[in-house]
Amino acid sequence: MGKNILVTGGAGFVGGYLCRALKKKGHMVVALDNMSNGKMVNVPEGVPLIKVDLASRKLSQTLTGYKFDVVIHCAAQSSNAISFKFPHEDLEANQLGTLNLLEYCVAAKIKRFIFTSSMSAYGQPKQLPTKESYNCQPDSFYAVHKLASEHYVRIFGQIHKLNYTIFRLYTTYGHGQNLSNMEQGLLSIYLGYILKKEKLIVKGSKDRTRDIIHVNDVVRAITASLFNSKSFGKVYNLGTGKRLKIGRIIELLTTGLGYKKGQYPVVYIENTLGDPFDTLANIQEAKKDLSWKPLISAEEGIRLTVGPYQKKG
Repeated sequence: MGKNILVTGGAGFVGGYLCRALKKKGHMVVALDNMSNGKMVNVPEGVPLIKVDLASRKLSQTLTGYKFDVVIHCAAQSSNAISFKFPHEDLEANQLGTLNLLEYCVAAKIKRFIFTSSMSAYGQPKQLPTKESYNCQPDSFYAVHKLASEHYVRIFGQIHKLNYTIFRLYTTYGHGQNLSNMEQGLLSIYLGYILKKEKLIVKGSKDRTRDIIHVNDVVRAITASLFNSKSFGKVYNLGTGKRLKIGRIIELLTTGLGYKKGQYPVVYIENTLGDPFDTLANIQEAKKDLSWKPLISAEEGIRLTVGPYQKKG
Protein backbone atom coordinates (compact mmCIF):
# COMPACT_ATOMS: atom_id res chain seq x y z
CA MET A 1 0.00 0.00 0.00
CA GLY A 2 1.34 3.43 -0.94
CA LYS A 3 2.61 5.79 1.75
CA ASN A 4 2.46 9.58 2.02
CA ILE A 5 6.00 10.84 1.45
CA LEU A 6 7.41 14.36 1.66
CA VAL A 7 10.54 14.97 -0.42
CA THR A 8 12.37 18.20 0.42
CA GLY A 9 14.36 19.62 -2.47
CA GLY A 10 11.79 17.89 -4.67
CA ALA A 11 12.30 20.37 -7.51
CA GLY A 12 16.03 19.75 -7.43
CA PHE A 13 18.10 17.18 -9.29
CA VAL A 14 18.18 14.20 -6.91
CA GLY A 15 14.83 15.14 -5.34
CA GLY A 16 13.09 15.23 -8.72
CA TYR A 17 14.38 11.79 -9.70
CA LEU A 18 13.32 10.49 -6.29
CA CYS A 19 9.80 11.92 -6.64
CA ARG A 20 9.39 10.17 -9.99
CA ALA A 21 10.63 6.83 -8.63
CA LEU A 22 8.41 6.96 -5.53
CA LYS A 23 5.34 7.96 -7.54
CA LYS A 24 6.00 5.07 -9.94
CA LYS A 25 6.01 2.70 -6.94
CA GLY A 26 2.54 3.89 -5.99
CA HIS A 27 3.34 6.30 -3.17
CA MET A 28 1.59 9.63 -2.65
CA VAL A 29 4.41 12.14 -3.03
CA VAL A 30 4.61 15.83 -2.16
CA ALA A 31 7.63 17.93 -3.14
CA LEU A 32 8.88 20.84 -1.04
CA ASP A 33 11.38 23.37 -2.40
CA ASN A 34 12.32 27.04 -1.99
CA MET A 35 13.14 27.13 -5.74
CA SER A 36 16.55 28.75 -5.17
CA ASN A 37 18.13 26.07 -7.36
CA GLY A 38 15.15 23.89 -8.25
CA LYS A 39 13.13 23.88 -11.46
CA MET A 40 9.48 23.08 -12.10
CA VAL A 41 10.50 20.72 -14.90
CA ASN A 42 12.00 18.41 -12.24
CA VAL A 43 8.67 17.98 -10.44
CA PRO A 44 6.70 15.08 -11.98
CA GLU A 45 3.15 15.58 -13.14
CA GLY A 46 0.70 14.81 -10.33
CA VAL A 47 3.18 15.68 -7.55
CA PRO A 48 2.13 18.82 -5.64
CA LEU A 49 4.88 21.38 -4.97
CA ILE A 50 5.00 23.34 -1.72
CA LYS A 51 7.12 26.48 -2.08
CA VAL A 52 8.66 27.29 1.30
CA ASP A 53 12.09 27.84 2.83
CA LEU A 54 12.99 25.15 5.37
CA ALA A 55 14.84 27.75 7.43
CA SER A 56 11.59 29.66 7.90
CA ARG A 57 9.74 29.36 11.20
CA LYS A 58 6.57 29.16 9.09
CA LEU A 59 7.43 25.63 7.99
CA SER A 60 5.02 23.82 10.33
CA GLN A 61 2.25 26.30 9.56
CA THR A 62 2.76 25.79 5.81
CA LEU A 63 2.50 22.02 6.21
CA THR A 64 -0.67 22.13 8.31
CA GLY A 65 -3.29 19.86 6.76
CA TYR A 66 -0.77 17.38 5.33
CA LYS A 67 -0.13 13.95 6.84
CA PHE A 68 3.10 12.16 5.99
CA ASP A 69 4.44 8.72 6.86
CA VAL A 70 7.98 9.44 5.65
CA VAL A 71 10.17 12.51 5.14
CA ILE A 72 13.12 12.31 2.74
CA HIS A 73 15.32 15.35 3.24
CA CYS A 74 17.26 16.19 0.04
CA ALA A 75 17.04 20.00 0.18
CA ALA A 76 20.42 21.68 0.55
CA GLN A 77 22.84 24.32 -0.55
CA SER A 78 25.35 21.81 -1.88
CA SER A 79 28.38 23.75 -3.05
CA ASN A 80 31.63 23.95 -1.07
CA ALA A 81 32.60 27.10 -2.98
CA ILE A 82 29.31 28.90 -2.27
CA SER A 83 29.52 27.99 1.42
CA PHE A 84 32.75 29.98 1.73
CA LYS A 85 31.14 33.01 0.09
CA PHE A 86 27.94 32.87 2.16
CA PRO A 87 28.56 30.87 5.37
CA HIS A 88 25.55 32.32 7.23
CA GLU A 89 23.19 31.48 4.37
CA ASP A 90 24.72 28.01 4.15
CA LEU A 91 24.14 27.46 7.86
CA GLU A 92 20.51 28.50 7.51
CA ALA A 93 19.86 26.38 4.41
CA ASN A 94 21.57 23.24 5.67
CA GLN A 95 21.72 23.21 9.46
CA LEU A 96 18.74 25.33 10.50
CA GLY A 97 16.59 23.88 7.72
CA THR A 98 17.32 20.36 8.98
CA LEU A 99 16.57 21.31 12.59
CA ASN A 100 13.23 22.90 11.64
CA LEU A 101 12.28 19.84 9.61
CA LEU A 102 13.13 17.47 12.47
CA GLU A 103 11.03 19.54 14.87
CA TYR A 104 8.15 19.37 12.41
CA CYS A 105 8.50 15.57 12.26
CA VAL A 106 8.29 15.31 16.04
CA ALA A 107 5.23 17.59 16.21
CA ALA A 108 3.54 15.69 13.36
CA LYS A 109 4.46 12.28 14.84
CA ILE A 110 6.38 11.21 11.73
CA LYS A 111 8.66 8.30 12.61
CA ARG A 112 10.65 7.71 9.39
CA PHE A 113 13.31 10.20 8.28
CA ILE A 114 15.90 9.81 5.49
CA PHE A 115 18.66 12.39 5.10
CA THR A 116 20.99 12.86 2.13
CA SER A 117 24.31 14.04 3.53
CA SER A 118 27.62 14.30 1.67
CA MET A 119 31.01 12.63 1.37
CA SER A 120 32.34 16.17 1.96
CA ALA A 121 31.85 15.42 5.67
CA TYR A 122 35.04 13.32 5.54
CA GLY A 123 37.24 16.24 4.47
CA GLN A 124 40.53 15.00 2.98
CA PRO A 125 40.33 11.29 3.86
CA LYS A 126 43.61 9.44 4.37
CA GLN A 127 41.79 6.12 4.19
CA LEU A 128 40.73 4.99 0.71
CA PRO A 129 38.23 3.51 0.20
CA THR A 130 36.66 5.47 3.04
CA LYS A 131 34.43 3.68 5.56
CA GLU A 132 31.46 5.32 7.29
CA SER A 133 33.32 4.95 10.61
CA TYR A 134 36.16 7.19 9.40
CA ASN A 135 36.82 10.20 11.65
CA CYS A 136 35.21 13.11 9.79
CA GLN A 137 37.24 16.32 9.52
CA PRO A 138 35.21 18.62 7.23
CA ASP A 139 37.13 21.28 5.30
CA SER A 140 34.31 23.58 4.16
CA PHE A 141 31.38 25.30 5.83
CA TYR A 142 29.05 23.21 3.66
CA ALA A 143 30.65 20.02 4.98
CA VAL A 144 30.56 21.30 8.58
CA HIS A 145 26.85 22.04 8.28
CA LYS A 146 26.11 18.69 6.66
CA LEU A 147 27.96 16.84 9.42
CA ALA A 148 26.25 18.93 12.11
CA SER A 149 22.91 18.08 10.48
CA GLU A 150 23.79 14.39 10.72
CA HIS A 151 24.24 14.85 14.47
CA TYR A 152 20.90 16.65 14.75
CA VAL A 153 19.28 13.69 12.99
CA ARG A 154 21.05 11.19 15.26
CA ILE A 155 20.14 13.02 18.48
CA PHE A 156 16.51 13.47 17.43
CA GLY A 157 16.49 9.76 16.62
CA GLN A 158 17.68 8.89 20.11
CA ILE A 159 15.38 11.27 21.99
CA HIS A 160 12.22 10.90 19.90
CA LYS A 161 12.60 7.32 18.60
CA LEU A 162 12.87 8.59 15.04
CA ASN A 163 13.80 5.82 12.60
CA TYR A 164 16.42 7.61 10.54
CA THR A 165 18.84 6.67 7.77
CA ILE A 166 21.68 8.92 6.57
CA PHE A 167 23.24 8.62 3.12
CA ARG A 168 26.58 10.27 2.37
CA LEU A 169 26.35 10.91 -1.36
CA TYR A 170 29.50 10.88 -3.45
CA THR A 171 29.70 12.89 -6.69
CA THR A 172 26.19 12.38 -8.07
CA TYR A 173 25.45 13.10 -11.72
CA GLY A 174 22.97 12.44 -14.50
CA HIS A 175 20.86 14.17 -17.11
CA GLY A 176 18.84 17.11 -15.82
CA GLN A 177 21.30 18.81 -13.47
CA ASN A 178 21.11 22.62 -13.29
CA LEU A 179 23.73 23.61 -15.87
CA SER A 180 23.30 27.32 -15.12
CA ASN A 181 24.78 26.89 -11.62
CA MET A 182 28.50 26.90 -12.33
CA GLU A 183 29.51 26.35 -8.71
CA GLN A 184 27.60 23.16 -7.92
CA GLY A 185 28.00 19.66 -9.34
CA LEU A 186 31.33 18.59 -10.82
CA LEU A 187 30.06 17.04 -14.05
CA SER A 188 27.30 19.60 -14.55
CA ILE A 189 29.82 22.45 -14.27
CA TYR A 190 32.03 20.86 -16.92
CA LEU A 191 29.04 20.09 -19.11
CA GLY A 192 27.86 23.68 -18.76
CA TYR A 193 31.12 24.97 -20.22
CA ILE A 194 31.17 22.44 -23.04
CA LEU A 195 27.57 23.01 -24.15
CA LYS A 196 28.24 26.77 -24.28
CA LYS A 197 31.39 25.96 -26.28
CA GLU A 198 33.49 27.92 -23.83
CA LYS A 199 36.99 27.08 -22.66
CA LEU A 200 36.64 24.53 -19.86
CA ILE A 201 37.98 25.95 -16.58
CA VAL A 202 38.93 23.18 -14.16
CA LYS A 203 39.78 24.01 -10.56
CA GLY A 204 42.53 21.62 -9.52
CA SER A 205 44.72 18.94 -11.07
CA LYS A 206 43.53 16.59 -13.80
CA ASP A 207 45.07 13.80 -11.69
CA ARG A 208 42.56 14.28 -8.87
CA THR A 209 40.17 11.33 -8.62
CA ARG A 210 36.44 11.12 -8.00
CA ASP A 211 34.06 8.31 -7.16
CA ILE A 212 31.07 9.32 -9.29
CA ILE A 213 27.64 7.72 -9.00
CA HIS A 214 24.68 8.00 -11.36
CA VAL A 215 21.52 9.47 -9.86
CA ASN A 216 19.50 6.35 -10.73
CA ASP A 217 21.77 4.25 -8.51
CA VAL A 218 21.40 6.79 -5.69
CA VAL A 219 17.61 6.69 -5.97
CA ARG A 220 17.56 2.87 -5.97
CA ALA A 221 19.50 2.82 -2.70
CA ILE A 222 17.23 5.37 -1.03
CA THR A 223 14.07 3.57 -2.10
CA ALA A 224 15.55 0.24 -0.97
CA SER A 225 16.00 1.69 2.53
CA LEU A 226 12.50 3.13 2.77
CA PHE A 227 10.95 0.48 5.05
CA ASN A 228 14.04 -1.64 5.64
CA SER A 229 14.56 -1.84 9.42
CA LYS A 230 18.20 -2.89 8.88
CA SER A 231 18.86 0.69 7.72
CA PHE A 232 17.33 2.36 10.80
CA GLY A 233 19.90 4.38 12.74
CA LYS A 234 22.59 3.77 10.10
CA VAL A 235 24.90 5.91 7.97
CA TYR A 236 25.77 4.71 4.47
CA ASN A 237 28.17 5.79 1.75
CA LEU A 238 26.60 6.04 -1.70
CA GLY A 239 29.31 5.77 -4.31
CA THR A 240 30.44 3.06 -6.71
CA GLY A 241 33.61 1.93 -4.97
CA LYS A 242 35.51 2.93 -8.12
CA ARG A 243 37.21 6.20 -9.07
CA LEU A 244 38.19 8.07 -12.21
CA LYS A 245 40.75 10.79 -12.76
CA ILE A 246 39.30 14.21 -13.54
CA GLY A 247 41.08 14.09 -16.89
CA ARG A 248 39.24 10.87 -17.76
CA ILE A 249 35.85 12.35 -16.76
CA ILE A 250 36.50 15.32 -19.06
CA GLU A 251 37.53 12.97 -21.86
CA LEU A 252 34.28 10.99 -21.52
CA LEU A 253 32.20 14.17 -21.54
CA THR A 254 33.89 15.76 -24.55
CA THR A 255 34.15 12.63 -26.69
CA GLY A 256 30.53 11.84 -25.79
CA LEU A 257 29.57 15.17 -27.31
CA GLY A 258 31.46 14.48 -30.53
CA TYR A 259 34.86 16.05 -29.87
CA LYS A 260 38.04 14.13 -30.59
CA LYS A 261 40.18 13.07 -27.63
CA GLY A 262 42.21 16.07 -26.40
CA GLN A 263 40.53 18.43 -28.88
CA TYR A 264 38.47 20.48 -26.43
CA PRO A 265 40.35 23.41 -24.79
CA VAL A 266 40.84 22.89 -21.04
CA VAL A 267 42.56 25.23 -18.56
CA TYR A 268 43.55 24.01 -15.10
CA ILE A 269 43.66 26.60 -12.32
CA GLU A 270 44.03 26.63 -8.53
CA ASN A 271 42.03 24.10 -6.56
CA THR A 272 38.81 25.09 -4.78
CA LEU A 273 39.28 25.49 -1.03
CA GLY A 274 38.01 22.45 0.84
CA ASP A 275 38.01 20.24 -2.26
CA PRO A 276 39.54 16.77 -1.59
CA PHE A 277 42.18 15.39 -3.94
CA ASP A 278 40.83 11.83 -3.94
CA THR A 279 37.43 10.32 -3.12
CA LEU A 280 36.58 6.63 -3.02
CA ALA A 281 33.66 5.11 -1.12
CA ASN A 282 33.59 1.87 0.80
CA ILE A 283 30.04 0.71 -0.01
CA GLN A 284 30.02 -2.68 1.72
CA GLU A 285 27.46 -1.64 4.37
CA ALA A 286 24.92 -0.44 1.80
CA LYS A 287 25.45 -3.59 -0.26
CA LYS A 288 24.92 -5.83 2.78
CA ASP A 289 21.93 -4.12 4.41
CA LEU A 290 20.06 -2.90 1.33
CA SER A 291 20.79 -5.75 -1.09
CA TRP A 292 21.94 -2.97 -3.39
CA LYS A 293 24.85 -2.33 -5.69
CA PRO A 294 25.52 0.35 -8.32
CA LEU A 295 24.50 -0.86 -11.77
CA ILE A 296 25.57 2.03 -14.01
CA SER A 297 29.25 2.35 -14.93
CA ALA A 298 30.82 5.78 -15.33
CA GLU A 299 31.12 5.24 -19.08
CA GLU A 300 27.45 4.27 -19.43
CA GLY A 301 26.27 6.96 -17.02
CA ILE A 302 28.08 9.76 -18.83
CA ARG A 303 26.76 8.46 -22.16
CA LEU A 304 23.21 8.66 -20.75
CA THR A 305 23.93 12.13 -19.38
CA VAL A 306 25.26 13.73 -22.56
CA GLY A 307 23.18 11.78 -25.08
CA PRO A 308 20.11 14.05 -25.03
CA TYR A 309 22.30 17.13 -25.57
CA GLN A 310 24.05 15.50 -28.50
CA LYS A 311 20.71 14.81 -30.19
CA LYS A 312 19.83 18.47 -29.93
CA GLY A 313 22.70 19.56 -31.81
